[in-house]
Amino acid sequence: MELKPLKGTRDFLPEEMIIRQEVLDRIKNVFEIFGFQPLETPALESWEVLSAKGAGGEEILKETYNFEDLGKKRVGLRYDLTVPLARVVASNPNLNLPFKRYQIQNVWRYGDVSKGRLREFLQADIDIVGSESMLADAEVIACAISCFNSLGFKDFLVRLNNRKILSALIKFAGIEEKKSLEVLRSLDKLEKIGEEKVRKELEEKGIPKESINKIFELINVRKNPEKILEKNEDFEEGMKEVNEIISYLELMGVKAKIKIDLSLARGLDYYTGPIFEVSAEKGIGSIAGGGRYDNLIEIFSGRKIPATGISLGIERIIEVMKERKMIKERKTKVDVFVAAISKEVLKKSLEIIQKLRESGIKTDFDLRERNLTRQLEYANSLGVPFVLIIGEKELKTKKFKLRDMVKKVEKEMELGEGIKFLKKNSEKL
Repeated sequence: MELKPLKGTRDFLPEEMIIRQEVLDRIKNVFEIFGFQPLETPALESWEVLSAKGAGGEEILKETYNFEDLGKKRVGLRYDLTVPLARVVASNPNLNLPFKRYQIQNVWRYGDVSKGRLREFLQADIDIVGSESMLADAEVIACAISCFNSLGFKDFLVRLNNRKILSALIKFAGIEEKKSLEVLRSLDKLEKIGEEKVRKELEEKGIPKESINKIFELINVRKNPEKILEKNEDFEEGMKEVNEIISYLELMGVKAKIKIDLSLARGLDYYTGPIFEVSAEKGIGSIAGGGRYDNLIEIFSGRKIPATGISLGIERIIEVMKERKMIKERKTKVDVFVAAISKEVLKKSLEIIQKLRESGIKTDFDLRERNLTRQLEYANSLGVPFVLIIGEKELKTKKFKLRDMVKKVEKEMELGEGIKFLKKNSEKL
């Protein structure tokens, strides 16, 4: 019997889960500071929703887990959190708009497995539904920047572009409109696989070399692209939106983190305007990405409802944080381990354990009736910072030994004093 998790999936043992919870707590706190409200949706969606024309697109559907259930209905595991959000908005027409939501849940894609890339992975999304203003885009970008600041990132950058600019680029290159999405999907791989392989992929899709050269002519100009695309309506509108977002981000004090990048494409079909990605370092790829999708909800509701959002890739974020030692690794969240020297003191020990827990102190104790040495070894193996030792002498004097397992020193103190000490130190952990 194969006991390993399926390829592209992982078991997360306590030391990993502690890191994940800490990262998610910080992100969730920022989301709520910015006024976003929580939402959850089912892991399973109808195939009709997931495969709707204008949603994720053909490329992502190739990676989507789908099957026929016992009721003969085609269903699939969600590949992102945006399409389920669009379904929720479409099926709840009385939602107050703008609707600001956050969602932290797993998604599934059957893709290549590599560093920071799994087939089951966790996303943390924020979206604003019901606002056409570029201020909404600026808001989600500013919130993402605050998340990365809260996590301790210093050298990250937000790359900003606009699908309208890319449309202008494709027209400039003389590529027919029906192939534009295929071109964008290839350009989306530019940072990951490099220009040479993207050029080859575009050739394989039947794009003429002359058109490919024109695409990269504009992408590589980077400065003053208006010299090439002057009097192009899509380009002018796209640049106007980009500049408006930057003006808002300047007022929010985060403009320094923004870089306009004409090579940024974003692979999903539903994007219609500004698009953005957060990058931390080469080799790991983007750690967050999103954009405006003004037509997606209309697919399900028949009503045009503008929307924009960004998704944080938790697996990649944690990978970078661990490599850079940005987060302390711990095997346990327990503050104190209570070691009872003998069975005779067990009853009183349980009473003390209860008092510690009622005081909000994370407390554990031995369940295998081991001697004191073994209990200390067990607590030390878990990295528990303090051990409270209880014996008959301690119960008589009402003074207990509190051992600091890091500094290897002991202090005697009354229970009330010990509780104050442990509460103070637990806040520092």
